[in-house]
Parts: sequence; C-alpha cells; structure tokens
Amino acid sequence: MTDKKAHIVNVAIELFSKNGFEGTSMRDLASAAGVNIAMINYYFGTKEKLFETIVESRSNQMRIVLEAVVQDKKMSAIQKVEKMIELQVEKVLERRHFHKVLQSEVMLNKRPDLNTAIGVIFKRNSLLYRTIIDEGYKSGEFKKVDAGLVVSTIVGTINHVFLSRTICGLVFETHEGTDPFEDVKIKKKVIDYLKHLMRCLLLK
Repeated sequence: MTDKKAHIVNVAIELFSKNGFEGTSMRDLASAAGVNIAMINYYFGTKEKLFETIVESRSNQMRIVLEAVVQDKKMSAIQKVEKMIELQVEKVLERRHFHKVLQSEVMLNKRPDLNTAIGVIFKRNSLLYRTIIDEGYKSGEFKKVDAGLVVSTIVGTINHVFLSRTICGLVFETHEGTDPFEDVKIKKKVIDYLKHLMRCLLLK
C-alpha cells in the first residue's frame, strides 16, 4: 500500500469511527486527508470499497498473527485458544469505535454487496480459530464441541461487553463518569473469564 493510500485509509478509519458509515462523505474524507475526491476514487472507487479495504487490511494484520499462533508447535491447543482471546480483546479495544461501526454494518445489512464482502473477510480468520479448536480435538486435548459456536461465544462476549459503554457499565457496575474501556481491571476480568470458560468447555 502506497504512503498516500495508507494515509487515506488511516484518515477514513478515524472518520468512520467518529461519524459512522452514513455520516462520512467522500467530500469530508477528501478534506480531512488533504486530497481531492478524484484521488480517493482512483485508489478505491467507492466509499463501500474503501470501507472494505479497511476491514481487509485490519483482518490481514490479525491473520498474520493468528497463523503464527496456529503453527506454534510449543503451544498447547488451550494456550492457543487463550492467546486468541487476548488478541481479540486487544483488537476490539484498539479500534473500538470502528468495530462498533463495522458491527452495525453487518447487523443492519443496508449494503448487501459490502456485507457479503465483509463476511468473506471474516470467514478467513474464523477458519483459523476453528483450526485451533479442531486440532485440539484431534490431539485428544479437547472434548468434541461445535467450533463455530465456541468462536461465536468468544467474539460475541467481547463485542457485547466492549462495543457499548452502557452495557459495559451495567455488566461491571462502574461508577458514573468513569471510562470502563480504560480500566485495565475490566479488560483483565473479561480475558480471565473467557479463558476459564474455555477451559471448562473444551478440556477433557
């Protein structure tokens, strides 16, 4: 990715995170990035393709890390699952507002072509998660489980807790005015809970 293209992507992430997909226009993006709309069209074609590029880029970064975890012969299957939990929490918290917009796009499905493209991107990483769980079963470390539902339990719990300030505040009974997403104790509590849950669910 060229420096100019990467710059547009970074600015777009900030605008989408702040204003949502609908609230971010190509004109706003061009102004914030200090480029003309023709350049954005040259690199991406449409706002939908730009959004897809962002999702693809972030997914690729995660996939490189996950592939290294999958291939690590020194880690047991449960250690790999626990690493997967840590990575997923870090990923969501790093760009929580963008993930909120992304989840909204997936759930509302206002743009079917974009939704389909996002689904294809998600599936690649999901297959790596499933690979870890399936290998744990084949090695005799794990019980037989529905890998898809296990992945959904992990990702769904993280999204439920960290994509809504209201929900997060209710779950952890935080005091008014505090930022639950900056509280390292809450982050650790979610990670520890999911690790414990996966040990109970998966280990023989």
